[in-house]
Amino acid sequence: MTLGPLLPALPFHDDEVTQGYFARIGRFHSGVDVGRFCRYTSVPPADFRDGTETFLVQAAALAGLDPERLGHNLLRRLPGDDYLLRGETLAVQLLRRTTVRFCPECLAADQARDPDLAQGAGRLRWSWLLRPVIICPVHRTVLVECPEPEAVKAFDLTLLRAKNAALLRTLPPAAHHLPGELQSYVVARMEGRRDAAPWLDAQPLAQAVKACEMLGSLVVDGPTAEIFNYSDLDWARAGDVGFGICARGADAIAEALATIRQTSGRRSGRAGPQAVFGKLFRWLEYTERAEDAKPIRDLLREAIVTSFAIGPGETVLGEVVDRRRVHSVNSLRAATGLNPKRLYRLMQKAGMIPANCDAEALNQWVFPAEEGERLIGRIMNSVPQNQICNVLGCSNTQAEQMAAAGIVTSVVPVAEGSVGLSVGAYNLDELAEFQASLCAQVPVVQEVPEGFLDLARAARGRSSTIEILRWQLEGQLRHTRRIGSSHRIDSLRFSLDEIRTLLRARSRTDLHRLSDVAIRLGVGSKVVKRLVSAEDGPPLLTLVPPQECQGLLGRGYVSSAELDRFKADYLTLARVAEAIGMHASSARVFLDGRLAPVRDPAALGVRLYRRADVEAFLARKGVRFGVPTNLSESIFKVRKRRQIMPNPPKWAHPVKTMVPGPKGPDPRA
Repeated sequence: MTLGPLLPALPFHDDEVTQGYFARIGRFHSGVDVGRFCRYTSVPPADFRDGTETFLVQAAALAGLDPERLGHNLLRRLPGDDYLLRGETLAVQLLRRTTVRFCPECLAADQARDPDLAQGAGRLRWSWLLRPVIICPVHRTVLVECPEPEAVKAFDLTLLRAKNAALLRTLPPAAHHLPGELQSYVVARMEGRRDAAPWLDAQPLAQAVKACEMLGSLVVDGPTAEIFNYSDLDWARAGDVGFGICARGADAIAEALATIRQTSGRRSGRAGPQAVFGKLFRWLEYTERAEDAKPIRDLLREAIVTSFAIGPGETVLGEVVDRRRVHSVNSLRAATGLNPKRLYRLMQKAGMIPANCDAEALNQWVFPAEEGERLIGRIMNSVPQNQICNVLGCSNTQAEQMAAAGIVTSVVPVAEGSVGLSVGAYNLDELAEFQASLCAQVPVVQEVPEGFLDLARAARGRSSTIEILRWQLEGQLRHTRRIGSSHRIDSLRFSLDEIRTLLRARSRTDLHRLSDVAIRLGVGSKVVKRLVSAEDGPPLLTLVPPQECQGLLGRGYVSSAELDRFKADYLTLARVAEAIGMHASSARVFLDGRLAPVRDPAALGVRLYRRADVEAFLARKGVRFGVPTNLSESIFKVRKRRQIMPNPPKWAHPVKTMVPGPKGPDPRA
């Protein structure tokens, strides 16, 4: 039997659950609890509890409201353990079914707003039914919790408060709390807003909440988090941390899982995925709702197969691994049969395992499987540096030079200058390719033509092994000949005329040997060596990088640009003396105690000043000053110097024109 509307009509609010509204109608019109009101209105308690269509029709008739409006806030039970509320399907784990939470201040405000409603004033908010909601967003206090095992009575706030009056009186003053990010997300989603976290929005709400909470507990408390002892506030704390990660999407979650793996202990060889990912792994391994958990399950599985040496055929989180993604030293040892310690060192040298991690277990550091297998395959088909000469047909010295210049490269890095029985691993296939490139299109002859030399004699005194080989590889040596069919270096003969032609062409005028630099600066060669040295501080004169001097004789070169920069920045005592028209000894007396040299003259071998400091000092003294920086302007132009300072002060001794003999000392030194 369907009853007509009860008058006066009790207002319905969008923030309350329909079953709670029905309980309020019973309190307001009949003054009875919800169980009795169900009997008065012939509503089966099970229909009321489960939010059936029969109950909805009855409630709408009693309230005189549109069933669709009441139906939106009706907590409906679905087949299985799911519920429907405000268009969201909720797993039972997301709801409170044996306890009820509420905000006493909200209920007091309801009563104060509508005192005439008496016991029918207090509204049961639908948000209070949700487990992640523990803070009142209005009063910013923790919701009060009361036990109620009977699902029908749980919707009657008046009955609930009466039964727990003693408990409520003993509660301490409410502490101030702000709603967390996860709670705010849950409420916003229940209100129909889905714009804050697309990755979470695409999942059932219960699954989204669980993913945030479990990931957060792992981040906050580690793999051994005591989640079974968590309070609601603990879960909220963990959930907020997890939400901060999950809201940024799959990439942020993958990054967090990778960080957890990287920071986990690696000393124990038994530390597997469960030891690293703890309760998060156990939940996803044993959950009964695996399909709902698929998004984060897939991310954790990817993190596991890319950070643990798991082979094809093994099962990870319910799925069989089809191919190996990474190797550890142990798994690669099983595949190759190599000594694990040697493998560990090789992987360290190759940069696949961090250095200084010798205390870690051999199965903990992993590296890409295909890359590791390819590397080991190349190493096993390699020879050490001291055997290159036998393969290429060159001398040990030439082999060392080629290795140092990078013409032939080791599969694993070699420390600079290292040689020996086991230094480096030079792949035989790559050495064969190098030989083929070196001998490509080189005609074969039976006898050595006149004017053709082997590599050692062709380089002696005029070029270098590296330069000639580079020319050959670049195709600049077109007249090279090969004795016999061998592709070895010792079978090649190079045209001396062709090498001389290239030497003339590559002669560089912008690079200067240190002996030439000494002449251009007017100092001794030992001074130049100290200028380019870093013993007493940063070099004052910078050498050209070695790679730019390949093929040039000698070790040290200075560019014209660097030489010009130095002359623009610094002045020797001799140059200062010229500029002011004084003898060097007089200039030294004049400057001592007034202007400090750049470096200790005893260590540098010359008194060197900054040009800017000299100019500023002489300007304060009222002395005109000028020193040409162009290399073409000779320091021996004494007349021009005297014109710079026509009336020297009394303490200045004019510089006499001095022309050194063939073996005499340079007066400027």
